[in-house]
Amino acid sequence: MTSPLRLVLIGLGNMLRRDDGVGLWVVQHFPAHNFPGIKRVPIGIADPVALARAWDGADIAWIIDALKGPWPPGTIVRFRWRCFHQLCREHRFSTHALPLDEAMALALLLKPAPSHIAVYGVVGRDFSCGEGLSAEVKASARRLLRRLERLTTRIFASSPAEVANPNR
Repeated sequence: MTSPLRLVLIGLGNMLRRDDGVGLWVVQHFPAHNFPGIKRVPIGIADPVALARAWDGADIAWIIDALKGPWPPGTIVRFRWRCFHQLCREHRFSTHALPLDEAMALALLLKPAPSHIAVYGVVGRDFSCGEGLSAEVKASARRLLRRLERLTTRIFASSPAEVANPNR
């Protein structure tokens, strides 16, 4: 008998910097009670120790964060870890003092990585002090939430062979 799949949903950001809180918002609103084996972890800042603790023992880690980038506000982007790490060497997307790719690289020194890591970024518009997401980021956060729910349903309903590659 195989052990149950373990998926962790990690939210990064700061709810007091408007759109920077999108990762925390998505994790907070994800209906984990519908999916046994899912752990929701709101971290806030990109802390390597907290990331390592969050994904410890997980098969899949999805990290959700706000980002700055060349795309319009509200754009949702998804990166596999290796692509994200390489791309971040060329561009700075992070809103954190310690960029997410560097925090993840340090976390990998502390704990082995899950089999699959995906970073979901939502391009923010407003990173000023205050609460609440901008309209386009909130709409995108809802779209991302629905996307993750559908993907989670598909993964947990899949055969073990399909679970081996949830990022296809």
